[in-house]
Amino acid sequence: MTGRAAKKAAEIDARTDRELVYAAREHDMLAFDALFYRYKDGIFRLGLAITKDPSAAEEIVVDTFARAHRALARLEPEGSLRPWLYRVAVNLSYNRRPRKGLVISTLEDATEEIVQGEERSPSRLAELAELRRVVLAAIDTLGPKHKVVVVLHYLNGLNLAEIAQVVDCPIGTVKSRLHYALRRLRAHLAAHPELGFEPLGASMATPGRIPLTAVERVRGPQE
Repeated sequence: MTGRAAKKAAEIDARTDRELVYAAREHDMLAFDALFYRYKDGIFRLGLAITKDPSAAEEIVVDTFARAHRALARLEPEGSLRPWLYRVAVNLSYNRRPRKGLVISTLEDATEEIVQGEERSPSRLAELAELRRVVLAAIDTLGPKHKVVVVLHYLNGLNLAEIAQVVDCPIGTVKSRLHYALRRLRAHLAAHPELGFEPLGASMATPGRIPLTAVERVRGPQE
């Protein structure tokens, strides 16, 4: 990539979702591509968490952005487009029928590249791999409605208000689902003190966030 091309890419990446949507309306495909690369990994994780089918999750990514492209003329994101995108992805995921003979996959498969892509020592990579395995195995034990809010909040970084938009329920319901999930996860993670999990507090001191350091350590870079 030339210096000019790299500068152009950086400028596009720095634009808000709203700016990218308006640019895409004017047939700026680089702007739409930027939205795709900004959110595709999170949508894949969400689709895999619900369907447990990597092929279906990939199709959900494509279908979500196909709908976004068709809806460009009416999209009016206030700041972030991700609540709209994730709501589409959730609906597509729940409407996806399980395939016959499906080999069930797990959330661990969705984050494999996160650990491999970081430059760390072999011992650190091994530690992160085990951390990821334990945390994501714990998340996979949750029921669908609890797993979705955990994936959205901790693996994709959505706040409580955004999740309420995605799953179409009050913020109080999102909080209660997250607290229930925390209690379930606490029991699983407490069995692995060697990985240095911090206590899973239920504090709501920070608006829009419920801390769960162990999960956030396997999330990787946010979109």
